[in-house]
Amino acid sequence: MAPERAARTVARRQTALIQSDDNNFSAPRELNTLLMSYEVVSFDLFDTLVWRTVALADVHRKTSEFADRFLSGDDGPLPRELLLHARGRFQQMVKQRGMAQAPTPRNEVDLRDVFDGALAPYIRRPDRRARAVQALLDYEIETERQVLVVDPEMRDFLVMLRNQGKTLILASDMYLSEDLLRRLLIDLGLWDLFDHVFVSASVGVTKHSGLLFAHMDETLGLSDKRRFHLGDNWTNDVERPRAFGWDALHYFNPENERRKLELEKSEQFGAHLQARAARELLGQMKIDSARHGMLRLVAATFSLFSRQVLETAVAGGYDRVFFLTRDGTLFHELARQFLAGCGAGGKLPLPKMAELAFSRRVGLLLNYPEIDQPHWANYLRDNAQFLSRHPASLRGIMKSFGLGVKDLRVPDALRAEVEDCLASDDPETDIGFDILRKTRPDIMKPLHAALIARRDRIRCYVDEMGLLNREEKILLVDIGYSGTAVKSLSEYINLQERSGQTVRSRLSLMMLAANRFLPGNLSRLHPRINIIEPAIIGRKDELQRAVAISFAWLEPFTVDRTRGSLRDFIPGPYGELIPYFALPTPTGDGGVDRTTLLAAAGEFERMLRCSPLPAGCIDQSIIQMFTARFARPRRSTIRSMQSVTHHAGATEVRENSVILPIRPLHLRCDIRTCVSEDHWVQGSLKASGFGWLVPFFNKYIARIT
Repeated sequence: MAPERAARTVARRQTALIQSDDNNFSAPRELNTLLMSYEVVSFDLFDTLVWRTVALADVHRKTSEFADRFLSGDDGPLPRELLLHARGRFQQMVKQRGMAQAPTPRNEVDLRDVFDGALAPYIRRPDRRARAVQALLDYEIETERQVLVVDPEMRDFLVMLRNQGKTLILASDMYLSEDLLRRLLIDLGLWDLFDHVFVSASVGVTKHSGLLFAHMDETLGLSDKRRFHLGDNWTNDVERPRAFGWDALHYFNPENERRKLELEKSEQFGAHLQARAARELLGQMKIDSARHGMLRLVAATFSLFSRQVLETAVAGGYDRVFFLTRDGTLFHELARQFLAGCGAGGKLPLPKMAELAFSRRVGLLLNYPEIDQPHWANYLRDNAQFLSRHPASLRGIMKSFGLGVKDLRVPDALRAEVEDCLASDDPETDIGFDILRKTRPDIMKPLHAALIARRDRIRCYVDEMGLLNREEKILLVDIGYSGTAVKSLSEYINLQERSGQTVRSRLSLMMLAANRFLPGNLSRLHPRINIIEPAIIGRKDELQRAVAISFAWLEPFTVDRTRGSLRDFIPGPYGELIPYFALPTPTGDGGVDRTTLLAAAGEFERMLRCSPLPAGCIDQSIIQMFTARFARPRRSTIRSMQSVTHHAGATEVRENSVILPIRPLHLRCDIRTCVSEDHWVQGSLKASGFGWLVPFFNKYIARIT
């Protein structure tokens, strides 16, 4: 029998065994007449006024998983499931110590003490440990807030009793202290309905021992008043209050009881770990509904990557995390959004996060040599040709490196000549690189000076950001592809060391996706730099290698279209250098609304939070679905991608269509064009009626790459 069906069967059988009698009530309206003569009415909280949509053990598991992923000890990551085991084993030890203390013994434990004791061997500094404990408590409160549902009948019943002038008390056996429970009750809209709240974790005694009822009598002077308690636990909420002079009834709602038992049994049987549970969650995302479904799938994938970035930063002991703009800013926003939504973001001892403006053009200028260097001519000619994909010339060099006429200090006569050159596309008005270098020093020298000035600003920006001159571990985050950013930084480190300067930082690049050029760049890195295996689109899986042939299908979701190309670095309000971006090129509706994507990611994170599924259980399914959707596209995927464009160009941003029509008589040529001009090959084949070729193309590409 499947775990889900087994849980339902057991829950139904156990619920049927419970017989209702005069000690039970199943709906609050049954008590309207009975409670008229009572001055004080006390309520249990959990499974009486509110119920959870997941089992309590799943809430505990999520907190433990959060600690495993986003907390680190003094010597590295915490032991896996440390807090999950501590809640049972260590909680009893804390209770035993509390019972032995004098003169005020405690038979209840505060979860804060449990977490503090469990983390003490691994986080020795009290202040750092206190922050970690508070982060875990905040996270658990936020989880409870999202999975708790207020019983509407019970809430209306409370309002009615309050209007009748009854004294209402909340009495809960709970390991969360009153200040935390207050936050939860305020969020649930219940706090203002009670005159008094007693929580065993703060008071130190429990309903289970009966001493909490004695404490309420003594504190509020209730011994001579008629008082009534209502709750779902027979021992805690009926037997114990009656033993201390309270009247009490057992709340037994068959539907609620069956639901609670089914959740508990599903957790015990491991139903949430089954593949079906992952499929059901993905089904709730509605990822098959054309463009919006595609957006939800991409948002879930990006959310997954952002969480992996934070986890890597913690586990690796990084001091700072830099998100490369323009693409990386999206992941920065997603990471901030996740932290804000988890309830613990402000308390987590995470590395500092910031943005780093970098581009292919910036990387090449970072290492631009002096004119007297032997390799200067080849460096300038080859890289200008690489960026513009045309033979190097005055026009090509200036456009490739983002220079304008105002950047060249030349006489007015020469200024007019340069302006005419830049304004035209006619090769006749251009000046070739060899002519420029050999016969036009009047232009070449100011051009070189402008490149040097921009290079020096880039180097100053890198120094100001402390990228290489601090004794730190730095994690760089980018959408990725081939790792050109760290290749440029690696060459710069070599330059620094050759000039006698000491580089102290250690840098790692974490990418969402790799492409076919990654291995070549890996072999050229300085030992102080490494590239972590790409998180989503890597090199091990056949489909991932196939879809990594081009990334036109990915860029529309990542690029910040409010910015144009990264042009230069200019003085900020405090004299520091800040990045300057060109104005974005006006385009049609070819982009993806970042606000919508961020909202979809937030929705996915909330769904995952309210699901019994561990985050790690869903991650692999998301990656597989994301990869397959673009490596083996469906018609719905093609429809959703036909209206979007991607930002092409190695220097200036320009819009290209994602899908290129492929002609039957030019099949091979058009496929090559797709690859060379960075169009989506699989989507282009499918859209052009050659979908049957996609599996063969994928196998071929995966084999040769």
